[in-house]
Amino acid sequence: MIAKQQIDALYNKVLKLSYKNTSAILQTVGEVERLSSQNRDNTELLILLTHLQIMNSQEQRARALANRVWELGGNINLLFEKMYLRDLLNLGMIDMAGILLRPRLENLSDNIAIFPLEMIVFALMIGNAQLLKNVVSENRTNPLCKALLHFADTYIRVGYEYHFANVQKIVLNNVSDMICGYDFDYYTDRGFTDVEIKLYFSNYDMNVKKYQMLIESKIQSYFSACAGKRIFNLSFVCLNIKDHP
Repeated sequence: MIAKQQIDALYNKVLKLSYKNTSAILQTVGEVERLSSQNRDNTELLILLTHLQIMNSQEQRARALANRVWELGGNINLLFEKMYLRDLLNLGMIDMAGILLRPRLENLSDNIAIFPLEMIVFALMIGNAQLLKNVVSENRTNPLCKALLHFADTYIRVGYEYHFANVQKIVLNNVSDMICGYDFDYYTDRGFTDVEIKLYFSNYDMNVKKYQMLIESKIQSYFSACAGKRIFNLSFVCLNIKDHP
């Protein structure tokens, strides 16, 4: 049976890897796969492999591994639960992520310190402005939370919560099966909060620019169809996973 110290050492090693260092990623994949072949039902090793396959630009393998972890279930160490949850979001596996997060969100004050970014990313992905506001209101003094509170309030104040949800749904409907990373940046230099959603794809996917054009076209068509005026403080950029910081 594999020792906890050995798994913890691998976890720390994986966290230190750069998305650009392909050789180090492949070497670590080999290490974890060898251990996993001897411990096939070890969920923590499978979670590490899920994350490594994302870094290795093998998002379909990562999805298969994430599903295997889900099938095995059981109690997972908190650090590995965070990694697994974030990677479910990275892979666009929003339903599974939601099942894991909802009990945490129901007791927000006790869990916000453990899953702050995961909760924020989930709220952004599903386009739930009120949930985003609830999450970031727990830490209003934090610059990120303060900025996102202003962002969420903008959509709530002008009655655009429905549009925010629909835009995010449009994006996920079109690319969730291909993405291997979902992140965001925010900017306040214009006097209000701009959010830029970063969608990461396989390094071998030649359609990144096409995805960008597709998303923009779908969003424009949506606002034209509903005769709504688009708020230009939410944008999307498509990148290769090697460009992940």
